[in-house]
Amino acid sequence: MSILITGGNGLLGSWVSYYLAQEGKDVVSFDLKPRSFDYLEEYRDHIFFQRGDVLDWSSLVGVFQSYKDEIEGIIHTPAVMASPRYWDNPYPSTLLNVVGTLNLLELARLYKVPKFLYISSGAIYGETKDCPGELTHHPNPSDLYGASKAGAEFLTLQYGNHYGIDVRIVRPYFFFGPGYLPSEMTPVFRTLLGSIEGLKDLCLEKGGDQRLGFTYVKDTAWGTILAYKKENPAHRIFNIATDEITSFPDLAKLAQKYSDEPREAVLGPGKLFPRGETLDISLAKKELGFSPRYRMEEAVAEYATWIKKKIAQTKKDI
Repeated sequence: MSILITGGNGLLGSWVSYYLAQEGKDVVSFDLKPRSFDYLEEYRDHIFFQRGDVLDWSSLVGVFQSYKDEIEGIIHTPAVMASPRYWDNPYPSTLLNVVGTLNLLELARLYKVPKFLYISSGAIYGETKDCPGELTHHPNPSDLYGASKAGAEFLTLQYGNHYGIDVRIVRPYFFFGPGYLPSEMTPVFRTLLGSIEGLKDLCLEKGGDQRLGFTYVKDTAWGTILAYKKENPAHRIFNIATDEITSFPDLAKLAQKYSDEPREAVLGPGKLFPRGETLDISLAKKELGFSPRYRMEEAVAEYATWIKKKIAQTKKDI
């Protein structure tokens, strides 16, 4: 039996694949285009890439036909993230986040896939003064991205209610780490972590007064695995994030600390995102046994090592 991971070549999808393959699970990785990851090389015999688009019904059906009766569950990760790409292209971005999810839910129903885990976002809570929890705060998105993720959540829950699919939802928060360079990520991470890569023009119009629970992707992926594997969970929605809050300037300074040629990030005053600082993860701790394993400095140091190795390998291959 295999687990289908849509967006398998995304940052989170690749690390979810890593942990599943590490446990001996077979993974069908579905994504728009192939991409190699150094940390997946040793598990190539367990990961099977299928090229396609979650908005292309025929390519999705092709995968389900190829692996008929072999898919034990789906972990659905693709999304257009909260970034200028989303704001500048709201229709296709929302289409991917909502209809892409609907397509996978419908195929889970048609092909009788028993388990479906949806990767949502802490953005569904909107701007809060405290750390929102799954049981204490209802979805109240403050931007279109959060609204698209909340809409997909409601679809997921109702497919579970109506068709007996074992659905789970993970709400991650601002994750980063090995797999993608800062230059390949959203403007926030490009700016705050770009010094390690040697990037120039590191500036954000706002953010100088913002603090967030930036989470190392390995922790996000591990929490996702725990949510997927949990037998008969009492709840279906889990916040997966760090409990360490870091300001934008402090994260930029950490990046400079681990840079060969430190470059300053220029951050305008105010907040860039209408968000709470981080998420309440007490439910995930209690029910899943989840606890972040990386503190921020350790995460940045490890990520910096990977970035430098990646750059050196790229230069060697040229």
